[in-house]
Amino acid sequence: MPSHLVLLILLLSPHTAAFSQNWSQVRGSAERQHEMVMMLIRNGDFGRVLETSRQIFSLKFPASQEHLLVQEGRILSEALAHHQQFQIAQGLLDQALRAVRSNPSKIDLFKEKAYLFTRQGRDKEAMEFFERAMELEKSSP
Repeated sequence: MPSHLVLLILLLSPHTAAFSQNWSQVRGSAERQHEMVMMLIRNGDFGRVLETSRQIFSLKFPASQEHLLVQEGRILSEALAHHQQFQIAQGLLDQALRAVRSNPSKIDLFKEKAYLFTRQGRDKEAMEFFERAMELEKSSP
């Protein structure tokens, strides 16, 4: 029996090392892109934000790290909302929604979209996204 454990560890080790190296590269790329997007926002260069943020949301995040895409969507959309760039913020959240796969992540992003609409006084659109979040919550196991 102990030899099976050793064999299992040996078989899984290269995969784990490869995963770790790949995740490190993905994370590093996302961090650099994040800083670029934040700089664009700070400098008022809003026309380049969606193009640059798209590079973050097109990265292959492992399922265990998907919550970081939701967090990134929140941080960047909040920074854009601070500059009254609500339409770009909504577009950015749409990018995040396309990047995530889990229902909890989608629910969180639907709520973020609703909060943005609320801040704009667009209650009808906000209600639609709160309802979408609730429907997804009901259908999730």
